[in-house]
Amino acid sequence: MISKILIILFGLASIILGIWGLIIWWSYFVKALMAVVPIFLLFLGIILIIFGYSELKDQLSKKE
Repeated sequence: MISKILIILFGLASIILGIWGLIIWWSYFVKALMAVVPIFLLFLGIILIIFGYSELKDQLSKKE
């Protein structure tokens, strides 16, 4: 019982600290997003190409 209450309290404290951190360090957060988003899109594109290629290859092999 107490451990569940502590989990909830730590969750609330994390949310409060997260909001405070976003307010205080907003410019750093935006710079981090500017750095992470292109890398994320690059990896997402690679994964989608590999997935699409394998699906197309499977579909073509089933037709034969």
